[in-house]
Amino acid sequence: MPGNWESSKFNLPASLAKAIPQIGEHDTAIVMHNDGVVQGLSEVPFMRDVKRWGVLTIGTGLGNARFTNRDGKGER
Repeated sequence: MPGNWESSKFNLPASLAKAIPQIGEHDTAIVMHNDGVVQGLSEVPFMRDVKRWGVLTIGTGLGNARFTNRDGKGER
């Protein structure tokens, strides 16, 4: 992986975007989130009938995310 990981100014997404500026004909977009957010985003299509819900991950650290469906559905 590129960059000086011990530097307080190290930015992994920016370093990766600089190393891989395009994929095919498209600019590279890199977003970094905690594992709770990523897991929650993967569940969004399956949680349409729930108004409020969250994710907690426990591994090498803790991750969490809270989601709210704003369409007024899901009163569980």
